[in-house]
Amino acid sequence: MKIKSYEDKLVKDDIEVDYYVPITVSFSENDDKYSLGEFYYYRFVNEHESFVEIKINSVTQKIVEVVFTSINDIEDSNLFIGEYAEKNPVIQTDIFDENSIITKESGFKISREHKKIYFKLDEEKIDSVVKMSNHVFLFLNEDSEIIGLEFSSFSDNEWAELNESIKSTT
Repeated sequence: MKIKSYEDKLVKDDIEVDYYVPITVSFSENDDKYSLGEFYYYRFVNEHESFVEIKINSVTQKIVEVVFTSINDIEDSNLFIGEYAEKNPVIQTDIFDENSIITKESGFKISREHKKIYFKLDEEKIDSVVKMSNHVFLFLNEDSEIIGLEFSSFSDNEWAELNESIKSTT
């Protein structure tokens, strides 16, 4: 899934950490409140059935929700991301012309460090990082395709609940 353009601003987000669906981050200001546009879904699934879904509004072409649906494998690790830009991406949606749901089955590992969870596709190199909101960073390759995500800035209670959810599934 490729980024077409950007708005130069962070998006207000609403995060929910839950025992059954570990992380849901919503971006209501990216939704279209006036028309009945459909949604596109881009899914990342690995060999352990860990599953991340990005929901895009077809009218605004912006990300309206990112859900870490299931975490079935995880390792402790450090990923230094360095510099990043603070932007709200507009998604190139022509890949959804045939189907409103695209599933990318690929190798990736889910990693965590203190109050951060992230993944990056195994075969990809991070070219740039975009901070979309207080809780979500996008990892992009040189073609501006999303190749991974970082979820961060959890409260102590959210982090504890997230770790309980992970412990029960791995």
